[in-house]
Amino acid sequence: MQFKIIILLLGVALFGQNTNAQLCSNPIDTIYGVEMNGDIVPINANNGGIGAPLTNSGDPGYPGPTSNANSLGLDIQNGTFYYFQDNSAGSQQFVSFQPSTNTYTILANSPISGSTVKGCVSADGTGYYCIDVSGHLCYYSILNNTWASIGSNLVDQFGNNLAATFSAIGNGDITIDGFGNLWIIASSPTQWGLYKINAPLPTSAQPSITLNQMVAPTQSTPSNLPFVGICASATGQIYLCTTDDLYLLQNDLSITHINSFSTTGVTVDLTSCNYPYYILPIDWDDFTAFSPDNKSVSLQWSLYQQINNKGYYIERSDNGKTWDSIGYQANKQGVQEMAYTFTDIRPNSGINYYRICALDFNGNITYSKTIIVNISGNSTVNIWPVPAKDFINVQIGSADNSKGNNIRIFNYAGQKVITSSPQGGASKIDISSLPPGYYLITIHLSNGSTVNQKFNKL
Repeated sequence: MQFKIIILLLGVALFGQNTNAQLCSNPIDTIYGVEMNGDIVPINANNGGIGAPLTNSGDPGYPGPTSNANSLGLDIQNGTFYYFQDNSAGSQQFVSFQPSTNTYTILANSPISGSTVKGCVSADGTGYYCIDVSGHLCYYSILNNTWASIGSNLVDQFGNNLAATFSAIGNGDITIDGFGNLWIIASSPTQWGLYKINAPLPTSAQPSITLNQMVAPTQSTPSNLPFVGICASATGQIYLCTTDDLYLLQNDLSITHINSFSTTGVTVDLTSCNYPYYILPIDWDDFTAFSPDNKSVSLQWSLYQQINNKGYYIERSDNGKTWDSIGYQANKQGVQEMAYTFTDIRPNSGINYYRICALDFNGNITYSKTIIVNISGNSTVNIWPVPAKDFINVQIGSADNSKGNNIRIFNYAGQKVITSSPQGGASKIDISSLPPGYYLITIHLSNGSTVNQKFNKL
């Protein structure tokens, strides 16, 4: 209760500094968007209704007409919007707009050469972050009117370079929570993913920047339009938008359609007055499952954060569609207690699907990724983890513990990429040099039998 009171007091303090009577007067129900022509508009978060623009061409310092505005951020410390009036490569124009005086200011040119589509202001109002379509991250100091190029070497927590991902799904937006974490949605017309950069955020050049993948960039968009905006509600849920529709991302990562905008085809970015102290209360770190003896399955999972969480249900399926709960573990207390283990002593013979279901005290659920473990009744061979990153383990039981075992890994073009000749027991095969994708591992045992299994290399 004390933690919640502190958050409420901080929120009151932030909004108390706002000098504009209209701006943020209803932070729960009103968010803001920028349209292609540079108009900043209030949006009803409950029905997608778009209100009258806060901006107009008669305002002092109006920077001129445009059709390429984007990357809106709001500094609730002084009630000022920051955005690109023109985000086109080679002709960018970065501006601020103060609604209390209806005044524009043309600001310093950014170091980004590509089109900029993602932007937001930090919770303390000191800086603005933006990312271009190629994944180049930059920082603007609001106090000094200066820019810094942070870098474009973005990698996920698995060490995968995200340059190709951000080039392929270059649309999207960014937002910051009350702890200072930066949330990034990347989207194409067909796919989207969600990432987070943990605070403290850099303000100068970095050799690399690590992003935690929250939602894999393979999720299907709901309307064959890319997501172009993201902002947070007061309770930490995420609003998403395309140019036509407003959505809400639930804590279980499902998407709820709120409504079509009252004017479609024009909104290209979102911001809000809210800097909640969590977005997605469960932040998964890792989840592994494997069978050490072809009789049981060992599951291990860990988290970066577990706010307001009650506990974890361990779920198993034989088809990946219908799930049974096979165990429960209560949430551990303390920030250092975020690693869990569970053993399934009665797995099904054959393919077993596993996932972890996190349940918070409000009844919201969040799922881990799904992992497949094969328990074979005819062979004492186990392969884990699936998917794999740097190594894949092959366990050959005592029944086949003799010379003559042979392991081969093939890519999906049918080319043999790795050969190994282990003895009985567990063998660790280095696959770090393989490019991400799907592979087939074939184990020829000394008893004449063969085991085949597909796996995904991250």
